[in-house]
Parts: sequence; C-alpha cells; structure tokens
Amino acid sequence: MEMEINCNCKSEYCLKKVPLFASIDDSSLKEITQQMEHRVYQKGEMLVLEGEKPLGFTVIQQGSAKAYRITSDAKEQILYIFPEKDYFGARFLFTEDEVPYSVVALEETHVCILTKRQLKDILLDHPKVAILLIEAMAMRMKRLELLMQQTGKKKAEGRIASILLEFIDTYGVEKEGKTYITLPLSQEGVANYVGVARETLSRKFTLFEEEKIISFIDSHQLIILNKQKLIDLSNGEEELYV
Repeated sequence: MEMEINCNCKSEYCLKKVPLFASIDDSSLKEITQQMEHRVYQKGEMLVLEGEKPLGFTVIQQGSAKAYRITSDAKEQILYIFPEKDYFGARFLFTEDEVPYSVVALEETHVCILTKRQLKDILLDHPKVAILLIEAMAMRMKRLELLMQQTGKKKAEGRIASILLEFIDTYGVEKEGKTYITLPLSQEGVANYVGVARETLSRKFTLFEEEKIISFIDSHQLIILNKQKLIDLSNGEEELYV
C-alpha cells in the first residue's frame, strides 16, 4: 500500500527540476511544495485504477510508472511511460471525468500530488506554466495519435524503431560517443507497448543486432549503434529482411 511521507523533497522543492515549473521563483516553489501531498509506491503498486477519480496533478519525483488499459481481448495496451520528472492528471483539471486508464509503478516511485485548486492557482499566477502545460498536452496527444496510426499501418520493425527512438529521448545516456539505454519495461512490456507478440519482438531485436543497429548488454540494457537507421525504419524509408 502507498505511504504518505514527509519526504526530503520538501526541502529540495521537488518541482524545481520539473521543466514545466522551471519559470517559477524559489519562494513560490517552496510554498507550492509544502502544500503538496507526497506518497511512495513500491514496484507493481497501483497509483490509480481505471474508472477511479484522479489523484490530482501527479508529478513523478523519483522512479517511473506506466499508464495502460486492458483491451476487449484481455490484453494489456500500454499508453504511456512516465519517467522521473514527468507528470499526469492535467487533463482532468477542468472535468469531473473518471480516469480512463490505470497507472502502476515500474519501480519504487515517489510522487508529489497537487489538487485541482492548487494547480489552477499556479496557472493563474504563472501564465508561462499554463502555456508550457498546453504545449506538453498537445505533444502527448500527438504521441497517442501516432501510436494509433503506427499500430494500424507501420510494420513491426518500424514500430520498434519508433519506440527505441522515444526511449533514446527519455532514457538515453551518452558515454564515450555511444548512446546507452536502460529499458523501462521488460521485453514483454515493450512488446505490449509496441503492439506485437513477444516472439515477434525477440526476432526483430535479433535482426536489429545482426544489422548492427543495436547491441544488447543484457535483457534490459542496450547500446544504439546506428540511430539514423532507426530513424529511417521509423519513417518507413527502409525495411529489414530476414
């Protein structure tokens, strides 16, 4: 069960490193942070269940979580991965809608939660935050639209390439001229995210390695060897053949 805590982020202003709130001065951040509810979830614990009322505007202060739905054929469809310093719940700011997806912790995850009233006050006092929030929501809508398009149109390797490019942006670490990624999901989870069978993902990853596009260190860590090839595959400009 989640724990409410007096986390040390209260002294560190947990919103300070969240790009959305970067324009807010320290004194305002201190006041906002002290008003927030702080919780910790262990790996596998549910932050919110589909059909529940939203927690509020929830910032992933540490850790990561995924949003997903169970389809009519009882399969998990991953909609979004929330990495550290990301957030969810903004879309419920002006509605009374129930949450149309579930969110589960992928590891020990610390969250900070603002109520609707608190977030509205921030947006009124800091218009730049409102603009950034609108831009961020627009990008998420674009991401979900692309996901739906890819599921229906792109070949498997194109969808896998697109997800790897997304993971580069979010989880990529540059070391000695190479890009390293620690996958936020198991390979079964990645397969669900992409919308392919686990066996298909395994075959495609093997093909990517044979083509020297990626190289796995272990089941969760890999090196990107040819980012341009991923871009070409994602755009449908190139295909791989077994």
